[in-house]
Amino acid sequence: MNGDDLAVLLRVLVEEQQADDAAARAAWLLAEAEEADPPRPKEVARARERFEAAVAAVEAARARRREIEVQLEPAEVMRAHSLVGGDQ
Repeated sequence: MNGDDLAVLLRVLVEEQQADDAAARAAWLLAEAEEADPPRPKEVARARERFEAAVAAVEAARARRREIEVQLEPAEVMRAHSLVGGDQ
């Protein structure tokens, strides 16, 4: 692994974590909208759209991470994950 490979993987790992965080926030907002009293269907629909977009972003980030990881040695992948504090 050269420094560029490590930098790319680290950047993608951070992007994936940010996408996961955004999806979690979107899920929480969707749940809040669904539980609102009185119900607000338009607000629920907007929250659902944002949640679906966030989930798609997570899936894209994971796919990108996997594309990069398959090009590297397993030990190098583990090193990158340990640098960002992940268990993936």
